[in-house]
Amino acid sequence: MVLKPFVIAIRPDDLECLNGVVSLGALAEADWLRKEREREGVALLRGRALSEARRRIRTERARLRTSGVLLGTRDLVVAQAIGAELKARGWDMPYEPVPHDARGIPGRPVGTSPRHYEKDEDGEPALTGRMPVRLPADLAEQMLRALHWEMAPIVAALWEWKDRWGDGPTVILKEAERNGLGGSFLAHWIAGTAPRANADAILERAQLQAQTVTTGDVIRAAVQRAI
Repeated sequence: MVLKPFVIAIRPDDLECLNGVVSLGALAEADWLRKEREREGVALLRGRALSEARRRIRTERARLRTSGVLLGTRDLVVAQAIGAELKARGWDMPYEPVPHDARGIPGRPVGTSPRHYEKDEDGEPALTGRMPVRLPADLAEQMLRALHWEMAPIVAALWEWKDRWGDGPTVILKEAERNGLGGSFLAHWIAGTAPRANADAILERAQLQAQTVTTGDVIRAAVQRAI
């Protein structure tokens, strides 16, 4: 099976809970494997008979993993939960492929700030954990297609907002500082003449941002389902 890797930011407590779920699944799978070996009489077999018994066990384990009965790894637990999450969102329908020029675009997706940078009760960043996970290629493709096409109208509206209002004076000055031009007359002039979004425009952007969903959001929601 071809697997596609992802790494997401996650709350450390959620990752710890997920690891607990995975540990229980691994124990259950190990117990199943022990019983299957006993049933097949593996300890007493040799040669071709042993090879055939092991093949039957591998085949059955693969079937039970695919059906969600055995979930002894993080990849399996999260994959099953993502399938349930996509179905709950109504995103398990067929989608057209993601256009080639939209795949793998670097940088943060437009509209994902600041809502996607969660804070904890003390106002500190909450998503400080990192979780690698590998998903079956077909499931990963379904998730990426769903995200692209379901978010397309919102992303288009956010780009339209950005084209209309620009980055704003504060962002312009910060960018100038990063480029060593923070104190220049030109930087301050550009910032001073930049369009300033009014209250209605800021509310419009906030409402659009609240509707954006990323790959990390879907996987974090799946983790919540799993735990």
